[in-house]
Amino acid sequence: MVLQSITTALAGARPSYVLLAIALYAISVPVAAWRWRTVLLGLRQRAPLGRLMLTHLAAICINNITPASRLAGEACRVVSLVRGRIAATSTAVASIIYDRLSEVPAVLVLAAVGVAAVGRSAALASAVTSSRLVVLATALCIVTIAVVFLVPRLREQMQAADRITVAPRALAIAAAVSAALWLLDVMRLRAAAAAIGAPVTLAQAATLSAITIVAGLVPSIGGLGVVEGGLVGGLVAFGVKPTDAAAITAIERAISYGLASVAGAGALSALGGRALWDAVRLRASEAAS
Repeated sequence: MVLQSITTALAGARPSYVLLAIALYAISVPVAAWRWRTVLLGLRQRAPLGRLMLTHLAAICINNITPASRLAGEACRVVSLVRGRIAATSTAVASIIYDRLSEVPAVLVLAAVGVAAVGRSAALASAVTSSRLVVLATALCIVTIAVVFLVPRLREQMQAADRITVAPRALAIAAAVSAALWLLDVMRLRAAAAAIGAPVTLAQAATLSAITIVAGLVPSIGGLGVVEGGLVGGLVAFGVKPTDAAAITAIERAISYGLASVAGAGALSALGGRALWDAVRLRASEAAS
């Protein structure tokens, strides 16, 4: 009965908003590659945008099929640069560290907006107590992850990045691009919600994006189960019907997991296929040990 209701909600989804969500994801691919290229230029290293786009997609695919919590995807990016004779290993690693560091301001803003939205929802919601608990648990989870996991990891990355310095202007531009990328993610979530006809505010969509960040840190294959549970729980806590919440999550994950994995598999094949995959596995295992 529940599955039938979800299927009915998906069948009634507005195609224009689904296509908009797909388009927003498609736009994010060259934007993310351009951010990485900007960082590389800040390290005095030129790289073709096309290869960086393929590498970005391939890394997403590898992240989606491995339980290494982004480790394998980052290894893919390093290997692709080195095998393509674009950068030395040290420069490739530094570019990825700075690329990730450029996301920190945007992620902190997302978390702040999310926690504020959660607080307002918990204070004003007329939903049942269990929904309030979900909201409060989400806020606590975001804060705990940021303090316990993100801060030490950020400190380690900054120490590693100090060995190779990037031009401050390039890092500032990359940070601005990161903000645009996260805004695309937020708008994609709103488009998925609009496709089902569910009212999701900008602040609530930012909270959902923060939830996906937290869920992505859990070492599961592509965040399967964790991301979906977080999105459904967050949407329900914000007053969306459970069946609609499940349908919205299905649309979002069909794009960010399904479509992205298929496109990434094609990119991985174009970059070297099995040879690149074997090199990535070797480097990821070395980094994990």
